[in-house]
Amino acid sequence: MKYKFTRNMGLKLLSLFVAFGIWLLVVNVNDPMSVRLFRDVKIQQENVESVTALDKVLDVVEDDVYGDTVIIKVKERKSVLKSLTASDFEVVADMETMNEMGSVPLRVECRNPAVTLDEIEVIPSVQKVKLEPKKQSEFIVNVVTNGKPENGYEVGTTEVVGGKTVQVAGAESILKKIDKVVAEVNTARIKSDQRLTGNIVIYDKNGDKLTSQMDRLQIKDSAGVLLSNNQVTVDVTLWQVMNDIPVKVETAGEPAEGYRITGITTIPVTINLVGTNEALARLGGEIAIADPVSVEGATENVTQEIDLSETLSSLEGVRLVADADPTISVTVQIEKTGDQTIRVPLSTFEVLNRPDSAKMSLTVSPADEVQISVHAKAGEPNLKVSDIKASVDFSECAKEGVYEVPVNVQLPEGYTLVSEVKLVVTATAIKDGNDEDSTEE
Repeated sequence: MKYKFTRNMGLKLLSLFVAFGIWLLVVNVNDPMSVRLFRDVKIQQENVESVTALDKVLDVVEDDVYGDTVIIKVKERKSVLKSLTASDFEVVADMETMNEMGSVPLRVECRNPAVTLDEIEVIPSVQKVKLEPKKQSEFIVNVVTNGKPENGYEVGTTEVVGGKTVQVAGAESILKKIDKVVAEVNTARIKSDQRLTGNIVIYDKNGDKLTSQMDRLQIKDSAGVLLSNNQVTVDVTLWQVMNDIPVKVETAGEPAEGYRITGITTIPVTINLVGTNEALARLGGEIAIADPVSVEGATENVTQEIDLSETLSSLEGVRLVADADPTISVTVQIEKTGDQTIRVPLSTFEVLNRPDSAKMSLTVSPADEVQISVHAKAGEPNLKVSDIKASVDFSECAKEGVYEVPVNVQLPEGYTLVSEVKLVVTATAIKDGNDEDSTEE
């Protein structure tokens, strides 16, 4: 029996080796070895307490290329690599292995048993750290709201519950970078006062967010209690929006002798405010500019740019709506005694010799109305728009170009025109096939 087993042993072993070789060839053809890179894998730290003193903190020296992450290079069969993700790996820096130069060798672990650790390379292979003095500083928390509340409301006030400051502790080098601490709160679609959660975000002096350094900081509230998930509670109060509020402007002084104030206009005519119901009610439907516009000795219109910030700062619980320009333009109209300025719509003008509208388009400026100044030979003027007859002759606009066209103004007896009235007309030829234009006249 033994003889039969050992007979032709050489051939049997040869056959075994050939079979193994064929199997190995098939495996390598169908499932060859390959290399795959897993990027941005975070480094976990162990035994930090073993190398830090009570007044020291461990600070990571980020790699110029890789930051605080590593690349894992794995050589394995394609079938194995295909099933792997970055989450299958854990890269550990054991602080007990730190050398005198502050380098900590990195150890990699893989949750997939099919991976051979000998075929794993970590780039870089070490994490550089340093021990720094541990410092603590106090910062005011600025609340930033993101998202618009329901229509008709804006965020009025915000207040951090438990105090408006936080205590930040960590490496001295990191604390020196901090410029401001912000609590970001989502206020989208809210329609009533809310108590919301704000996420703490820290900015450096370059205006950039601290990201990787956040997990190396301890953030406590004003009472010294460690914040859970770096979050604070914020009370958000909504204010009511009030649109189209007229602006009231007062004047100071008197125009020159023989001149008078005939009107006051503002651009814009109205403004939009937001405030508490009580504060908006106190306005009485208008907002009065704090400082009057001086017209002392004026012989012509007085125009002044006014910043509403000063006026609004004196009104508790009121401000401009978000993104509104705080500057308005105020014009106090000054006229000679006996003068009157009337706004006359262009629609009342008689149009003469207008070119064929199918061939020539006319664009008129001003497009809606003109100001006509008149003087009463005796007494004070009291004209109405209907008392003025105006006509314009477009005969010289038969060719393309820009023209100054005088307006013929007819006034009642006893009135004269203070200054000539002109329109700026742009004539543009219409190409064949174009629709007839709509000309403003």
